Amino acid sequence: MTMTNARTTPRRTTLGRVLIGVGLLAPVVQALGSLVAESTRLVVLLAVFGAPWPYWLALAVLCAVGVRLAGGRGWVREGLVVVCAAAAVLLVFLRVVLGDFLSPGWEESERWAAPGGVERYVTVDTGAALIDPLWRVRVVSGSGLTARSHEVAAYGERSGFVAVAWDGPDALLVTGSDGTTRITLDPSTGAPDRTVDGG
Repeated sequence: MTMTNARTTPRRTTLGRVLIGVGLLAPVVQALGSLVAESTRLVVLLAVFGAPWPYWLALAVLCAVGVRLAGGRGWVREGLVVVCAAAAVLLVFLRVVLGDFLSPGWEESERWAAPGGVERYVTVDTGAALIDPLWRVRVVSGSGLTARSHEVAAYGERSGFVAVAWDGPDALLVTGSDGTTRITLDPSTGAPDRTVDGG
């Protein structure tokens, strides 16, 4: 029995250290992935790295399990486990209970394909800042893993969204309560030449 413990203890310690290392890397991976997603505007990367809270939750959970497995002084180990567990509970609480207040809760309400058979469409998303309505207009070009998303306009209660229409396959007419703006899109990436911030 003593020999078995001698063999398994190093394995548990190694596994614990690996879990701690992976947990510590999770927020770093999210931060780097978010930078790449913002620069490339690839829809798949924006979806994977857009929200940081799952990576911080992974940090708390993996570190709690890793510290438990790695061993060490009892009071130090238990203290670290309690801190990590409390952080995980707090993150879940903030996400589940306060999620609607901390994020706009975007939902796609309308979508129109570009004319001329171009693989591109424009969407109107609606959300809210507490009780104030929000709108955003996005253009998605391409499909599958190569699809790219660009926000072209954002509106708040001060300057409400009215309409959006295609003005050819590479241009949009975005109308808010303060007027209409023509936005030209890059033919290959769909990137806008300007954006509208209606507050």
